[in-house]
Amino acid sequence: MRLALLASTFALALPPVAFATVWTYPAPAEEFRSPAYTVRVTQDGRTQESFVYHHAHQDEHLRDRGTDFNHWTTFSFAGPITVEVARLSGPADGGEILPLARGLMPSVSGHTLTFTLDRPEKLYIRFPGADEDPLFIFADPPEEGIPDRADPQVIWFEAGKVHDIGEKFTIKSGQTVYIPGGAYVKGSITAENASDITVRGRGILSGLGYARRPGTAGIPFNTVMFNGSGDRQLIEGITVTNPTHFCLLSRGRLTTRHVKLFGWWHQTDGWGGGDGSIIEDSFLKVNDDSVKLYGRDQIARRLVIWQQVNGAPFQLGWGGAGQRATNCLVEDIDLIANEAADKTARETNQAFLNLRRQSSDSVIDGVTLRRIRIDTDVPMLLGFIETKGRVRNILLDEVTVRGVQRGKNFLRTEGDGRIEGITLRQVSINGRILTAADEGLWSTTGDVTAIRFDPAAP
Repeated sequence: MRLALLASTFALALPPVAFATVWTYPAPAEEFRSPAYTVRVTQDGRTQESFVYHHAHQDEHLRDRGTDFNHWTTFSFAGPITVEVARLSGPADGGEILPLARGLMPSVSGHTLTFTLDRPEKLYIRFPGADEDPLFIFADPPEEGIPDRADPQVIWFEAGKVHDIGEKFTIKSGQTVYIPGGAYVKGSITAENASDITVRGRGILSGLGYARRPGTAGIPFNTVMFNGSGDRQLIEGITVTNPTHFCLLSRGRLTTRHVKLFGWWHQTDGWGGGDGSIIEDSFLKVNDDSVKLYGRDQIARRLVIWQQVNGAPFQLGWGGAGQRATNCLVEDIDLIANEAADKTARETNQAFLNLRRQSSDSVIDGVTLRRIRIDTDVPMLLGFIETKGRVRNILLDEVTVRGVQRGKNFLRTEGDGRIEGITLRQVSINGRILTAADEGLWSTTGDVTAIRFDPAAP
């Protein structure tokens, strides 16, 4: 079966459906079709259906704290389009589109919600009474850099089919894995000390059918795991769902864009990369840390995040020697849901920017978060605990929380640990800019210098 997956043995792939500049993709299997929604895309008077997937929650113990299902569709386009969402089991009245900052105002008629787009977006369509069945619209830009399937360095999966590559399917330097829209690939991909490697397409890479792999022993089984050193690594466009451990992790220099990451179990973290890595224009709904900032010169920008009950949207470290975020930038982030907003009874790892169990030789220096928009309540914005090393020069700039902060920000050092240089500039919660008078929102212990509040733009 695995040999049949090599590019040289594939039959011709089913092409995506394209009218003008809209591309939709074939269904890999009817069992994945959503029973709750249909989506149609219209451009220049031509309409086509975009297949809507659905997957059920994998962890019965967590199901009461999260959604029962994920529903999503992916298509690519250029130029103005009209999107029609039909809710098959209820009226569309009251439906809204998140992130709220996009300002997309739909029209509603009966069971159908309609809106227009003129640029790529990662959207959540929220219907009253459908909290357990969220629908996500992934409107991607046209694909670029589609590889030549005749190239012996290209591993090409056929669209409209389900493939099973097994766990730890290994690629080497110079190879490209292409998962086109409509291809559903089960298994995981790994590489060792590899450069000039790519995993791309508009298809799906899934751990469905494989057992959960908890703890550090599960790391080699991350859905994509690039171990060791490596440069010019790219993951673009794919959807990862039902991972058995983390979604995407590289120890090298990784560029990631236009990915969509779903996870159910604890320890299904979203993304991590080595020094100089970037994630941008992506969506994450995972059940541990969404983005790990553990290295130098890392960038996370233009992300839409649904934070589930476990983990933090942005994590600076969780024990070990890998806590050295330096000159890192997080910008233009939309947090559209936070299932852990009520977890304030004890200080764990639910802060928007979080740090736990810092080692004494760790230095975290220069982390900027700017233009952060939060459409929900949060437990806390900052949470640094068991800080044994140095944390300095943390800037939160233009952060808007539409809901409330339910708990206290906590900053705690141990031993010779020190936290200094934390600045909040134009940070507002529930319509009000935070100032030094909001000391009730803070809890500090140990060597922590005074927090600077700057209500005005620089």
